[in-house]
Amino acid sequence: MKVTAASLIAINFFSSVFAFAPNSLSNKLLGARSSNLSDTILLATAEECCDDDANDKPEKIRGVPEGFVPLATVVEALNPRYKCTEPVGEGDFILSRTGGPIIEELSNENLFKILMLENSDLETNTLVWKCLGYRFDEEAEEWTPKEVFPNWKKKFPEPPDFIGMSRMYSKEIDQPSLKSNQQLVKSIPADNKQQLKVQLRPLGFTGFKYKELTPNKTRRAQCANWLLYYREELFGYTIDELKKRRKLKLEAAEVDRLRILEDTGNDTNDDWKPPVKEVY
Repeated sequence: MKVTAASLIAINFFSSVFAFAPNSLSNKLLGARSSNLSDTILLATAEECCDDDANDKPEKIRGVPEGFVPLATVVEALNPRYKCTEPVGEGDFILSRTGGPIIEELSNENLFKILMLENSDLETNTLVWKCLGYRFDEEAEEWTPKEVFPNWKKKFPEPPDFIGMSRMYSKEIDQPSLKSNQQLVKSIPADNKQQLKVQLRPLGFTGFKYKELTPNKTRRAQCANWLLYYREELFGYTIDELKKRRKLKLEAAEVDRLRILEDTGNDTNDDWKPPVKEVY
């Protein structure tokens, strides 16, 4: 069974159920199946966090499907300085911490690497931060909201962790990450939520199977989806230009609605659409 963008939102919601559980229960869920909601939400394949040395692989846990182990935690990611000092862009993932986003950083190849876990969680976060308008001050060695979209800046004056870089899913640690990721998803219009498979199909991406999903993979996919939306709809425009484009789209949509109403008697305004909370 393949997973659509809408399903990814649902998976992230279910992961919040686990995240908000008591620590004792949450710890158990990190290493065992859920009986009702998902088989693999809090699990990752062995290849994601283990090397070829059998001695380094955790022992088999009852109830966990073969080939799956709990996600490895990254304790150092809890340090507030982690996002400012940990290296980024040193491998094949094209990224610079400084400056605004460039088109090479938003290539299909880079987005594909995010989905395939071929870059770090911090690199994914950093690229989203840059696209939202956060800028890294090299002298002060800190992130600033210098060019952040106005609506987004009201809620997030500092760059949030969209991934959950520590990979610790207790409520106390993970709730801010979960909430910020949900806000990012809400800013994507419905028409732009199904484009990952279309754009990345030439690279071999056909979607994830349900059993493959973890909070990390789900949130990475949501970040990649937002980055694709940003590239196609927001990149290169000023705030005033974006507002003008939005106005023109709304006017065109109203013309279409009236035409359909006259031709068929059906009012498309009666069709429910998920609310969009745009970043600008």
